[in-house]
Amino acid sequence: MACSPQPKEVDLKMTEPAAPAFEYADILPVKDTLFGTPDEYGNSFAFLNKKGDTIIQTGEFDICFSTIFTTFAYVADERFKDLGMVAINRNKEVIFEAYIFDNGPDYIVEGLFRIKRNGKIGFADPSGKVVIPAIYSCADPFENGKARVALNCDVISDGEHSSSKSDEWFYIDKQGRKIR
Repeated sequence: MACSPQPKEVDLKMTEPAAPAFEYADILPVKDTLFGTPDEYGNSFAFLNKKGDTIIQTGEFDICFSTIFTTFAYVADERFKDLGMVAINRNKEVIFEAYIFDNGPDYIVEGLFRIKRNGKIGFADPSGKVVIPAIYSCADPFENGKARVALNCDVISDGEHSSSKSDEWFYIDKQGRKIR
């Protein structure tokens, strides 16, 4: 694996994304091997800024799922094995867990995407700022300015796919307010 020989202690306290210190799309993952991609185990990568300065050292994380690092990047690591894929800020702090949809992080729909914290679902904007707290057991993406959510639900897994079942669905707007 690409991690350092001795595991580093990581504070898994969830934080907000660090304010961007560089212009948009300025930090990119660069692999230090000739073959493979950063999102494969065993391929080391580092994050460099446009000047070529190393922002995150090679081997800091096992897998990189982000091709561009603006205010956050998706990574996976043995340290986060219970969380799976996580979003980190430029200070390498975990800001939220990825809500996995279609084998990767949730898609941005109507300016928001689903995230997870402590097993609950919320919504963040493209900068990684959590705009609707993670309090829902189930949540659909936004459509026509509203999202269907439930505080209590059952997730029914059918192999590769899953569905959500609840008798308590309701809708929220993009500020997290309950609507009809």
